[in-house]
Amino acid sequence: MAEMDGQTEIERKLAEQEAAEASRREIEKQAWPPEPGAPMTTEQARIVEPPRRRSLLEQWKDRGGVLGGLAAAVIFVLKVVAPVLSLLVKFLFVFKTVLITFGSMALSMWFYSTRFGWAFAVGIVLLIFVHESGHATASRIKGLKVGPMVFVPFMGAFVTSSGVSRTLEMDAFIGIMGPVFGTIAGIVCVILGFVTHQPVFFGLAYFNFFMNLFNLTPAVPLDGAWIAPLFSPKLLAFGAVLMLFLGFMNPLIWILGLLSLPRVIAGWKADPATQPYYRVSNAARWKYGFAYLGLIALLAFGMVVTHIA
Repeated sequence: MAEMDGQTEIERKLAEQEAAEASRREIEKQAWPPEPGAPMTTEQARIVEPPRRRSLLEQWKDRGGVLGGLAAAVIFVLKVVAPVLSLLVKFLFVFKTVLITFGSMALSMWFYSTRFGWAFAVGIVLLIFVHESGHATASRIKGLKVGPMVFVPFMGAFVTSSGVSRTLEMDAFIGIMGPVFGTIAGIVCVILGFVTHQPVFFGLAYFNFFMNLFNLTPAVPLDGAWIAPLFSPKLLAFGAVLMLFLGFMNPLIWILGLLSLPRVIAGWKADPATQPYYRVSNAARWKYGFAYLGLIALLAFGMVVTHIA
């Protein structure tokens, strides 16, 4: 009798399993997935989203006690504090860029103010900012990532860029756009000088024209050093000799000259036949040559006009 009862119990469990399997197959035969917003049965929900495996921390939390309390605290940190810290890190990264740019700007203004007064110092730094914005804008046009703008008192400023593979023509475009923006800013200063009759604007315009004209010198690390190699990379060596003499005006130039020696040597050894970076079309040479000489003439004329004014 007990054996028969055991068989009956086994048969009942087998029948329940077969019924459950049949029910599951019936659900799978239905139109799937359900209509958006339509209520789902428990079985449908299990098929759509299988139960998530509970983590070890969640298992400890359910046990309670000291270990459960520590697990609950860790879970809270991961779910609440960690996202906040991530946002804070991102904010600090953006703030770091702003701090470097505007902090170095303020420092440069203070240094220039000790020599020329605050009005002229603010104008000088803003003109340098416009010049460097030309480089930054050109870099973005070419799809490069631009770093923070850093100002160095009595040396100007610089902005770094990185990204896609570069060519000499691309670097020439980035290099010449600084003086282009600077020339426009100088013309604006001249107009403001004639409109307001304030000598400070003519002084800023004269300084700006001179600064941008000097930057077109074919010497590393000036902007002209990105344009001159279009015609011959060996011109960088000529610029290095010129920087040697300019160093007597500002000894920091000698330091920059030493740091730029690897690029000067690379330009002297350059072979366009084997180095794609130095390959330039004749059309590009004519285009940048005309722009280069035109800028030099315009900046020199601007210096004459503002000197007379």
